[in-house]
Amino acid sequence: MSKLTSLFILLMVLSVAAPAAVAQRSADDHYREGALKFKAGDLDGALSSLDKAIESKADVAIFYAFRSELRVMTGQLDPALADLDKALFIDPNLSKAYARRGRLRMLKGDSKGALSDLDNAIVHGEKSAEAFADRGELKMLLRDPAGAQLDFNNAIAAEPTRIRYYLARANARQQLGDEEGALADYTAVINAYEEKEREGTAPDKEARRIRANDTYSPMIQGTATSKPGDPKVKTRIDMMPIRNQKASAMMTPEQMEYLPNVGAAYSARSNAHEKKGNSQEALNDINKAIELYPLFYFFEVRGRLSQKRGDLSAALADFNQSIEIQPGMALSHIDRGAILTQMGKDEEAEKDFSQSLKLDPNLDVMVGKRRAAAKKLREEKP
Repeated sequence: MSKLTSLFILLMVLSVAAPAAVAQRSADDHYREGALKFKAGDLDGALSSLDKAIESKADVAIFYAFRSELRVMTGQLDPALADLDKALFIDPNLSKAYARRGRLRMLKGDSKGALSDLDNAIVHGEKSAEAFADRGELKMLLRDPAGAQLDFNNAIAAEPTRIRYYLARANARQQLGDEEGALADYTAVINAYEEKEREGTAPDKEARRIRANDTYSPMIQGTATSKPGDPKVKTRIDMMPIRNQKASAMMTPEQMEYLPNVGAAYSARSNAHEKKGNSQEALNDINKAIELYPLFYFFEVRGRLSQKRGDLSAALADFNQSIEIQPGMALSHIDRGAILTQMGKDEEAEKDFSQSLKLDPNLDVMVGKRRAAAKKLREEKP
């Protein structure tokens, strides 16, 4: 082969390779640019950069995985899921992509697909606390508390400072009948928080007082509904914030860690004290829960406790506060109606009973029983 022929072939190869190299550099540049925009909080800009990266080079799994994360944060769940499908088609060993797709499938109600993804994530090396916790929460939904407890054990071993894992394990232990184990987990959360309080490192209380009815916890589940098993029930705490909500609905990871988890631990321990007949200890704990975070549910707990203690005025005040925060809870109106009946305020009570049935017509039997029980208590009062 002559030198001229060799030079011609070399030039032909370079002419083909050069555009590919430029495309690769361009894709990487767009990817890095997207990461910088994401860090700066420019989600639209980051998405635009990732679109360009994928246009330049469409066979890089990590590009799709990153774009999926951005799409979740902007509320585009179906496109985010499609991106993860593409990422895993390109690289079937991408463990974090399995974990993220499992989380998305959980949100979309695909429990079977989510469990498969989380199993794959862990098998492929995603041994993070979050992956185990996600799978544990899914197993709780699938009524496998024993399997869930094992996953929460692994989550705690991987990240022992995350209090929500202790609360989740406590929930599993309660379903398994291990009340003492659950109480130990609640106390572990409380002790960790109180140590931060003594050190002065606990999050500022005022910073935690945002949207008392907009929280998710293993202990406090659900939206404005009184129906068990309602599909609107949420089970995760650290769901990514969806853009275009009011700013007050946004919570930092630190706030999410304590909103309302520590309060939930105090509330749960309050219930444990109440079951054992330790009324004052129960009241102390629920007071602390409300001090930390005024969630409507905590007022419900304290209202019922005050009712049992015979302090109807205090109970009424708490049910008033609960309904003011979350007016759509039918059971709260029944509770307040019962208190009002017991106090002899039948006309006001009937308004609450009627409202509860507007919210949930299936509660008519409960309303009748609670009304009758409250009248009996009023008649028995010395």
